[in-house]
Parts: sequence; structure tokens; C-alpha cells
Amino acid sequence: MKKMVLLAILSFMVLGLAGTASAVDIEAKGKFQFQANIMDNSDFLAADHNGNQEDDLNFYFRARTQFRFVANENLMSELYVEYKTRIGGSDSDVNSGSSDRELGVKRMFIQYRFPGTEVLTTAGIFSIDLPGAAANNMVLADIDAGAFVVSTPITDEIGISLGYVRAYDKNATDNAHTTTTAMNAKDELDLFFATVPLTFDGIEANPYFMYGLIGKDTYSSVSGMAGLTGPMATPFTDDATAWWLGSSFTFNMFDPIVFNADFVYGAVDADESRNDRSGWGMDASLAYSGLDFVTPKLLFAYTSGEDDDTDNGSERLAVVNKDWAFGTYYFGGSALTSTDMESNQQFGFWTIGFGLEDISFFDKLSHDIYFLYIKGTNDKDLIRNAAAGSLTNISADGMFLTTEDQAFEVDFNTNYQIYDELAAIVEFGYINMDLDKDTWENYDPNRDGKDDPALKLAVGLVYSF
Repeated sequence: MKKMVLLAILSFMVLGLAGTASAVDIEAKGKFQFQANIMDNSDFLAADHNGNQEDDLNFYFRARTQFRFVANENLMSELYVEYKTRIGGSDSDVNSGSSDRELGVKRMFIQYRFPGTEVLTTAGIFSIDLPGAAANNMVLADIDAGAFVVSTPITDEIGISLGYVRAYDKNATDNAHTTTTAMNAKDELDLFFATVPLTFDGIEANPYFMYGLIGKDTYSSVSGMAGLTGPMATPFTDDATAWWLGSSFTFNMFDPIVFNADFVYGAVDADESRNDRSGWGMDASLAYSGLDFVTPKLLFAYTSGEDDDTDNGSERLAVVNKDWAFGTYYFGGSALTSTDMESNQQFGFWTIGFGLEDISFFDKLSHDIYFLYIKGTNDKDLIRNAAAGSLTNISADGMFLTTEDQAFEVDFNTNYQIYDELAAIVEFGYINMDLDKDTWENYDPNRDGKDDPALKLAVGLVYSF
């Protein structure tokens, strides 16, 4: 009931503004999406092999609407609301058809240019993305957070953006320290970044630097900070810092042959060496866009992996919010609702692949096909020498790969434009996982050398306006 009241209030706000602000143009766009997902063996174990990912068929609905209030070319604001549900969720009444719902404001910000200049300021809650060319950025992408960003061109070829992001803060009012309540005053994750986009004839680059302040109480607030700590991390006793340096690259001087690449190195300096983390990642794609009926693309990515020492921290790339993907299954990348694997997949791998994108022989009908070979870069002895389940945020579900583990993925996706605004989408994915028995059997006896293929079939309708 409260959520329906919230929806009504938001609707009245929009209608009220439309009636009173005659000097403001209101633009609306959005996406309404319904889908059915059949997911099997997401942890690469069938039900009769003690798998716990066997609720195969689920239905989802998501609605996103963006209202833009444009005063002029130099001033606008945006209200972006989202509703999403798994139909028949845990709070559902089977007889009434109700389900668990989430309704709220996804983004809300003001954007303006300083009078007489090209200096663009954005303030509020909006999506933050560090530069990415071959794919989304490996460290920070598609995170909706409170931020303040100022950007401006310096010359026709060079620009600059400076930003601050409050990526996480558990409590708006911190607890006072008493004999019964622990101090929780340092539970924020703050990020400061700068990007310098460079555009020249046939070459584009976007180098960036980001610095992070990690409050010592943040560790327990975000379940061990899986992307920022090591395999034997312990709760912080002091604040930590982090930094990242990277760049994206695009070479289109030989168009229709286009080469994209990204590289980033990052490090976390914490209170103890076992809480440190430093590593790197890169990706690249080579595409040929000179054909009308298909775009072939070669794909490659590499991220550093753990060594066999648990006392010296982590050797994987530190990550704040992962939205990186090749293909549309193991790493994520689905056009429909996120799969179970996307949020669990961890860095410490290399992959090589081949894609055929925008295959089209008939009007309004197109296909994408991906083939990926994936192998781990984490030292096998890290797992072999560890006690069962003793490593932080590492489990034998196929999301953490050692140098003895490998997988092969095939994706086949179809998009049919029923109308210009309405698409029917079908996604099929298959992953053949090979986890080394000698590596994992002591760490997780349930594996016992068994690796069942993972399957995904998603069917959806997407209305975009």
C-alpha cells in the first residue's frame, strides 16, 4: 500500500509540474519490460548433485521512466523512477496475484552550464561510469550514486571532467559510542576522479585517475567488500585508501576496421597486509563494420589473479561496482534482466572469443552469436592449501577460477522489432564448466569432480519510448 501511495505522489508531482511550469519543456522516455527466465545449474551443479540454483522458471517485470524538465539548452533536471518485481515473490498472495515489489527513485539530478561558458555541472543521484571502449569499465560502471561532476572542453581535441561520488554510506546519522553500541562513524566509501577525453583524427583516448577513501566501518557494512579486499581479509581496524589509473582507447583510422582497448591498474592500501589488494585488467576488441548483414568481432580480456599466499592480500584488480561483460551469460551483458551469474562473477581470468553481431537477413529480425573460451588466472595452490570454506568471498560455484579451471560459452540471441518501439527478445546461453577435481574436492566436497552445464533461456517483451 505504501508503495502505491508513493507511485501516486510521483504521478501528481509530474502532472503538477506540467501544469504550473509553462516555461519548462517536459520530456519523457523509458522502458517497460516483461520476461520469463529459465535458468538451470547456475552453480554448475544439478539438483541431484546438491546444486542450490534449481528454481528454474521465474517471471520478471521492470518499468523505468525518465522525466526531463528542460528550461533551455543550458539547464535541465531529471527524475528517473523504477519499478521492478519478480512475479510471485516471497510476499505474494497466490490468490490475488500480488508479488514482492520495489518502487522508488532511481536517479534525480540537476544539470546546467555556467552562463557564458561550456562548463557543465551535474549534481544529484545519477549513473557514474568511468571510461570504457571495448566494454564497460572494469572498476566503476553503471552505479547510481550521489555525485557532483564538472566537465568542460579545453580545446576542440581535449576535455576534462572532475567528479566526487559518495558510493556508499550505511547511516546518515552515525551511532554514538556507548558501552553497548559500537561507534559506526566511518562507514562511507568516497571516490574522487578525473578523466581527460582526447579526440584526434582516427584516435580517441580517455585516461582517468580515481582516488578512494574507505572508512574502517565500511567493511562489515558491505559484507566484506568482495571487490576491495583479499581472500583472507579481516575487518578493518583503521581507514583505508585506494587508487586506480587507466585509460580507454579507440583506433578507427582504418574504418571499417575498429580496434578498442582498455587498461587499468588499481590498489587498496589497508591497515594490514592481508587486507591490501592490487591488480590490473585489460580488454580489447577488433571489429569489422563494413558488411551490411553482420559485424564480426574478436574479443580478448585478461585480469590478474591471486597468488598462493593469503597473508599478502589480493592480487586481483580492486572493483567498486562491476558491470563489465563479454558475451551475455557468464560475465553478464544480457539485454534482459541481470542473470544470477553477473553479480557473483569475480575477476582473475582470461578469455578469448569471437562474436557475430547484428546478423540480419530479414527486415526487423537480427541475431547475435558469441563463442568464449574462459580460463582462470588464480593460483591453484590458494584453493588446494585452504581449509574448507575458509577463504573470504570465494566458493566453488564456478565464479572463481584457478589456472586449472576452464569454461566454454555459447550465446545465441534474437531480437525481433514488432514495432519500432516494441521488441521481442530471446536469449539462449550455454556454459560448459570444467573445475579441476584435485583443486576443489577438499575445499568443497560437494563438487566431487561434478560439473553440470549451465543453461539460460530468457524470453521477453521490451517497450521503449
